[in-house]
Amino acid sequence: MTTESAPDRGHSEFLARRTGLVMPALLLVAGVVLAIGTFTMDVPSGVASPGPQMFPAFISVACLVFAVLLAVDVLRKPEPEQVAARTAPATGGTAARTAEPTTATPDGQATAPAATPDRDTTAVGGATAAGETSAVGGAAVEEPLRIRSNRPAVLGLVGTVIVFIALLVPLGWIIAGALLFWGVARTLGSRRPVFDIFVAVAMSSSIQLAFSAGLGLNLPPGILAGVF
Repeated sequence: MTTESAPDRGHSEFLARRTGLVMPALLLVAGVVLAIGTFTMDVPSGVASPGPQMFPAFISVACLVFAVLLAVDVLRKPEPEQVAARTAPATGGTAARTAEPTTATPDGQATAPAATPDRDTTAVGGATAAGETSAVGGAAVEEPLRIRSNRPAVLGLVGTVIVFIALLVPLGWIIAGALLFWGVARTLGSRRPVFDIFVAVAMSSSIQLAFSAGLGLNLPPGILAGVF
């Protein structure tokens, strides 16, 4: 039987409490790719200032700056050691018992603290469960818990973006953009589908007008080629 060495265990714990570094990494990649595309853009000689490179250059710089700021914030403020367990839905009109926190081990398994005689593991009268509060000097002090990631929402967002990329050219920006905004709203928990449709169409149409009338750039018209 092999045991994990102390350096490997410390490295795993370091990464487990800094999963937020994924977002700065994505912003960094997006900023670098956008910057390369901006500087290698073939700009006609007769284009008036500021030209088509200004807006993507601004976005690429913003991505790089926010990537650095977010990375510094994640490194300075790591996530709590305890992981919040999943809660069961309430049944019979009674509020569900608050989930007891678990501690993440280096191999990815979650272990719950064992109940002891001097430790109450039930939530009574709206009080939080054991492990979430601790008595210090007679006063209850709430312990921070690491929030679990919402993987279905992440997968839904990724799927929505993939569908948007696939439909952008054949359907055009207005329809594909509206589907993108509507799908993102639904994935993030909106429960007003009809209202979201009107908002999504309004947003995609406003962006279409901003690019065509304000910047003189044409977004993919798709099936609405004769209209816009």
